[in-house]
Amino acid sequence: MPSDLAPIEVIALDIARADMHYVTASLLGLPSSSAAAEIALLQYGAMAAYEAQHYFKKALDWQLPAEWDEGAAEAARMSTKFFADTKRNLEGVVTHFEELLRANRGAFFPPGRWGRLFDSLRNDLSVVTLDGNPYTSLVSAHYLAGLSAEQVGDLATVGPAIGQLSVGIGNIAAALLHDSQIDPHPHGPIPHFRWFDGKSTVVLPRLFGGELAPALAVALLTVQSTSSSAMRSVSRSLCSWCEAAARKHRFLALFQSLTALEVLRRKGRTSQSAEMTAFLEAPESEWVLGQARLRNGLVHLGLQDIASSLGPGSTLGDAVGVYTGQAPDAVAVRVKEHLTQFVAVLTDWMLTPTVDGRSFLAALHPAPPK
Repeated sequence: MPSDLAPIEVIALDIARADMHYVTASLLGLPSSSAAAEIALLQYGAMAAYEAQHYFKKALDWQLPAEWDEGAAEAARMSTKFFADTKRNLEGVVTHFEELLRANRGAFFPPGRWGRLFDSLRNDLSVVTLDGNPYTSLVSAHYLAGLSAEQVGDLATVGPAIGQLSVGIGNIAAALLHDSQIDPHPHGPIPHFRWFDGKSTVVLPRLFGGELAPALAVALLTVQSTSSSAMRSVSRSLCSWCEAAARKHRFLALFQSLTALEVLRRKGRTSQSAEMTAFLEAPESEWVLGQARLRNGLVHLGLQDIASSLGPGSTLGDAVGVYTGQAPDAVAVRVKEHLTQFVAVLTDWMLTPTVDGRSFLAALHPAPPK
């Protein structure tokens, strides 16, 4: 590492290296089905790689070639802003999910298909569960990978597009981790993911008690997916670098997820469960939502707004302390506990049966073995 970096640049480099080590150590060597289930972690890696590439080019004129599609990488990076995406906002994001759903269904049920009598055997939605709860879905994967409706509508393009995004993350990781003195290590225990299939037109109307339109329901299913992945970061914390990135992952997922639900509440787009309404109004949720400066510093890596409070030898923990006024370990505990509660409340609401007793999970059946 160059010896003339400013304190905030040293911290930024440590954050970026921790993220890249965390993501690559967690994903490399996984069986293909398990790696596919971890699409929300891949999205986190895309966000971190994209922001690192842009920050170090602007701040230090470092070239970190990713060799990915810049537009797709930016779309993947922006995906977890959900309804706080100022270019699309709530209506634009919901419309995007509508387009993805329509394109995905068209890919599995093409208009000119033969054998329509066998449509009952066709399925266009895969759902991955972990410990009996949804973990991610096919349409969530399309959204988090930054795919367009045109790409989703052509099954042959989906795999290569996600593959190119993965290669870009790997290229940024290789550049940042070279000569970093961060010891590589294998991934931790592989979770027991279970894969299920179903028809989106049957499955999605059963989410959230049937109160939400399918596009909005699958958007919130994706919020639950990103939060669940971040909550599982505890099991990925196999070294101090992984732990630093996992803390960042949990905070960002919680902040963006709470923001998404708060936007819905302000817009009056959903009645929400009484439990979720109470959760959003709780002081701890308000505290998390008040940490926008910490969120911006961790995402964009700049830290210029607190540069005067940091000096040689300052660490990421010091930066967290300056932003929050609290010890970094105490912040990590607060975030971890509140994220766990958030996932529980959102999942319970998501799995609420419809008024006639139809449940989301009951509409799924085990995917055939591959």
